[in-house]
Amino acid sequence: MIIHRPQSAAEAVQIRYASPDTTAYLAGGTDDLRLGGAAEGKELIDINALGFDTIEEKDGKLYIGAQVTLQQLVESDLIPAFIKEAAKFCASFAKRNAATVGGNLALRRDDSYLAAALCAAEAKLIALSAKGEKEESVYDYLKGSCKCLLEYIVLDKNREGWVKRFGNTSSSHAALIAAVSGETYALSVKGSALACSNTPDLYETMEFCDDLTGSAEYKKYLAKTVFTLRR
Repeated sequence: MIIHRPQSAAEAVQIRYASPDTTAYLAGGTDDLRLGGAAEGKELIDINALGFDTIEEKDGKLYIGAQVTLQQLVESDLIPAFIKEAAKFCASFAKRNAATVGGNLALRRDDSYLAAALCAAEAKLIALSAKGEKEESVYDYLKGSCKCLLEYIVLDKNREGWVKRFGNTSSSHAALIAAVSGETYALSVKGSALACSNTPDLYETMEFCDDLTGSAEYKKYLAKTVFTLRR
């Protein structure tokens, strides 16, 4: 394992774009540095000294640094309640103290704690690429792949909504996470692509599979009924 320690965001991005695809940014390290984790054979770019670890309000918008931990979200007076609830889907206090917002999104996991809630909130992110800084929706970011460095997640301070998780246990992989905010609905389903729409019937275009979290029929049933149950 090789660890780079850049002194600026621009330097971190330069290293990432000049390195093999096995290179990754390192923040909380809950995926890469755990016992038997994904870091073996990788080059890691340590971004912990770059300062993206604050939550600030500007003109009614919240700017959440990509290095902000899930526990910081839970404890902040600025964060909307349903985003806090999504962060608490990470049942381990120790893991919440290490895992970062940026890391949870950048991994693009189909059981991401935050993806559904942030997509429903129509959150945007600010990221730095080799061509400069860009802004795009969290949903569009999660649909693709890139080597950019996440800097901030941006959402309305007063955004309201709800989020619900279904899983065998509080610490197991989620079978489904559903979120609603305003007229936007989002679903994260294990084994399926993230879905986001302005209709609760978005499950109709999704594909479901059998796995350890549940059968395809079970997950489709949850996706079909979860928004109706919470109306």
